[in-house]
Amino acid sequence: MKPWQLIIFGILIGLLASGLILLMAQPNRGEPISLSPPPTPTKTLLPKATSTSTPITVQISGEINSPGIFTLNCSSRLEDLIELSGGVTADADLSRINFAAIINDGDFIYIPHKDENIPSTSRDTTINLPTEEPATFNYPISLNEASKEALESLPGIGEVKASAIIEYRELIGGFSDINELIYVNGIGPATLDAIYDLVIIDP
Repeated sequence: MKPWQLIIFGILIGLLASGLILLMAQPNRGEPISLSPPPTPTKTLLPKATSTSTPITVQISGEINSPGIFTLNCSSRLEDLIELSGGVTADADLSRINFAAIINDGDFIYIPHKDENIPSTSRDTTINLPTEEPATFNYPISLNEASKEALESLPGIGEVKASAIIEYRELIGGFSDINELIYVNGIGPATLDAIYDLVIIDP
């Protein structure tokens, strides 16, 4: 082998050895790590406010075993208040008490006895006596003299028909026959038959 060939061969051997040494000295990098994208922020709703039951304070008196001021849960009914106050007395007028009524904070409830009116400061969970007796009429009534209220007491005759009867009798100068009612606006044969025996014509 010629000298120049030996030089080239030596250089190649040196390069190969250097490469092998570098390859062996290089650290093991392992598997590449893939990174996930950062999470996107999301809006979270605020928690809803929870309602709390507020107690109410009410007063009850009248025909009750233990009248006074009591504290109850909101939306309590009159029956609950009556039970809390010991119940009603034997003289209480039960027909005028609405046991199912919902009571509110600050209410004043009065339980009446029979034939007793309720104070105006009380709530309408109880009912007052009527201020006057309902009107009564003696039948038959005069078609030409009866008031509007008396005519309204007849079956099938309301406020409108009673006014029509009065307007008609004023227009013609008075009824001369009961059957003339058929000419009044709103009165038909059925209504006439229903009131025929309850009205008269004055002589």
